[in-house]
Formats: sequence, C-alpha cells, structure tokens
Amino acid sequence: MDPKVLIMGFLALPVLASAQGFDYTYVEGGYVNSELDTGLANVDGDGLGLRGSLALNDKFHTFAKHATQDLDLDVDTTEIEIGAGRSWRIRENVDFIGEISWVNAEVDTPFGNTDEDGFGLGAGLRARTNSSLELEGRINYVDLNNSDTSFSLLGRYYLWDSFAIGGGLDFDDDDTAWNVGVRAEFGNRD
Repeated sequence: MDPKVLIMGFLALPVLASAQGFDYTYVEGGYVNSELDTGLANVDGDGLGLRGSLALNDKFHTFAKHATQDLDLDVDTTEIEIGAGRSWRIRENVDFIGEISWVNAEVDTPFGNTDEDGFGLGAGLRARTNSSLELEGRINYVDLNNSDTSFSLLGRYYLWDSFAIGGGLDFDDDDTAWNVGVRAEFGNRD
C-alpha cells in the first residue's frame, strides 16, 4: 500500500468521528504518576488505573474504578471505587455530570497497613469542542478517615468514533497526579 494513502487515511479519521453526544458505556485504562506531600517528605510513585462505566439509559450510568500505585519508601496503594451517576444535557455537546460512590483505599507500608471505606461525590462538565476533541473538568470530594477535595482536568482525542487517547491532571493542596491512557466506548452517544 502506498504510504501517502495510509497517511491521508489516518489524517481523515478524526473527520469521521461523530460530534453527537456522549457515550457513558466505556472502559479506559492507563498509566498514573503521583507526587504526594506527606508533611514530612515528598513521595513519588506510579502505577496503573482502570475505569469502566455502563449506561443504564440516556441519563443514568454506573461505574467502577481500580487503581494501584507503587510509591517511594516501599509504600503501595490500592483504590477501589463503585458508584452511580447522572448526566444532564446543558446544550449540544455539553453535559453536566453528578456522581456518588463508595470508596475503599488501602495503603501498605513496611510499618503496617491501613484499609479505609468512605464515600465520594463528584461533579463536572464534559464538552466536545469538535468531532475529535473532548474536554472534562471535575471537582471531587472523598470522605475517608479525612475528607479531601480535589480537581481534575482531562482531555481525550478520538482517533475513531469509539476509541480515544487522552490524559489528565488531578490536584489538591498536597497532591498532584497526571495520567495518560486509552478509552474504548461500546454504547451509543445520546
């Protein structure tokens, strides 16, 4: 096959992506890198995250998330989150999302382990700027042993109608994390 035809076909893929609505049935996974300020020292680490969502209808969805990280000083973390959400169409290609969840966080250290359960609340906007680019901004509240409010900024570039590459940034007063990954969508955009 002629390389020029292959390159032109690849460049045309974003034009083929639909700009209609959002899909809330998907699975995504990727690499996570974190820097935590513990008060005594900065701790760095990285790991993997996996999240899936299932649309129940055009307004409600359920989701689950699992993330693990290996941090400095022989510290390992595991987080599991299971919840439900609702989306409201604000205008064409812009949804407001609200979510509630159960959260479990486990921290393993050389000096002992902690395992905490709590709840999470999230709210944000999901917007398609064109047929290929989606942006999302969120505020997240998690109440475990201590409560924490964080902010998330995410971007996804759709190579095909149902497959995107993306990245994001999560931050609060003491912690910063960035991630890169892929998303495959399996439902219909509403």
